[in-house]
Amino acid sequence: MQTADSTHLRRHLFSRFPRFNSRDADEVRHEVSQIFCEHDLRVVGRSQSLNTELHFRRGKKVSYGRMLYGATVDIEPGKLNDFYLIQLPISGQESIHCGAQSVLSDAGVGTIISPALEFRMRHERSAEKFFIRVERAAFEQQCAQYYGRPTGGPLNFSPAIPLQGATTRSLRRLLEWQLTEASEGSLFDQPLIAAQFEEALMVSLLGTLPHNQGDGGKPCDTIAPGFIKRAEAYIEHNAHLPLTAGDIADQAGVSMRSLFAGYRKYRNTSPMQQLKEFRLDATRAELSAPGPGATVTQTALRWGFGHLGQFSAAYQQRFHELPSATLKRHKG
Repeated sequence: MQTADSTHLRRHLFSRFPRFNSRDADEVRHEVSQIFCEHDLRVVGRSQSLNTELHFRRGKKVSYGRMLYGATVDIEPGKLNDFYLIQLPISGQESIHCGAQSVLSDAGVGTIISPALEFRMRHERSAEKFFIRVERAAFEQQCAQYYGRPTGGPLNFSPAIPLQGATTRSLRRLLEWQLTEASEGSLFDQPLIAAQFEEALMVSLLGTLPHNQGDGGKPCDTIAPGFIKRAEAYIEHNAHLPLTAGDIADQAGVSMRSLFAGYRKYRNTSPMQQLKEFRLDATRAELSAPGPGATVTQTALRWGFGHLGQFSAAYQQRFHELPSATLKRHKG
């Protein structure tokens, strides 16, 4: 799946974030517990010693990192309780036991650990991995929004993520992009943008991986013109906030699927496209009445546009001029 060069580059991700390094088992257990949860940690074999390295970027709903133990270790947390754990090996192997299922995880097979299931693992000496922590409350709320109904008990995933399969190819690309951007980019520093990335990750996991909350409970199909107006009013009054499609669906009183279906039927667009257009209008209004020191970049970022090239193209398509031209024309 990866060349030696790409693996080398991936091992540098998150290096700029706080680093923990230790050979002491008690210290390793304590520090790792601060990021994850309390657990038992045992080094396998007397001839081995730990050489643990961990980098971590904390987010609001989703956090990212990279780690290795430097020795074969058995880890038994019991249940994670408060979060879902996605593990994506860069090298080596991990043996995962989650609920009644077992997975041999390597660079071609990741894992997702559900917080309500008993979990233990063996991390081999040569193993190094990326991990993604997703807060349980946020994920289960996203699941309820996605299906338009409360979750029927804990959201439990089948633990294996086959990263080389045709059905998970798009998910793999999303995971790789988010890991790279969270490590090297600046988009996750923008709350409006980060919220959309967090939602995209959770929705992609729900839509791609097998779990116990799927279409056995189909999303609500009851829609009416009134819910479109509620969604539009919510967008208009809250476009300056880090809105997600799930937030809009909640305020409209329908599932995310029904929200998108209704927008296609009644507006021939999507709620996120409408939000984007409203934000474009807002940036134009600000650029047309600029304050001292106003810049296109600052205005675009304030309204959630993280990719300035795409923003400029969308702005020009909507208003038939570049944002810099608008600002220049109205600057005193």
